[in-house]
Amino acid sequence: MQTITQDKEKEFIKEIATQLTELNFHEETFEMDIKRDELGFTPESLEFYTERYKEVESLYNTLIKNNK
Repeated sequence: MQTITQDKEKEFIKEIATQLTELNFHEETFEMDIKRDELGFTPESLEFYTERYKEVESLYNTLIKNNK
């Protein structure tokens, strides 16, 4: 059986949290940071993302990681 690395676990959790955020905020999920020349979450979507990340991480740890 193949072991999942911590990096892969975090990538999975980030992806699920991002998708949930995009489903909730649609086109208002991201905004351009002109100074950094990069796309990032809006303040509202970042707060939502952070909460979803914690929820998904908790579920992952409870249902998958701790039941190996």
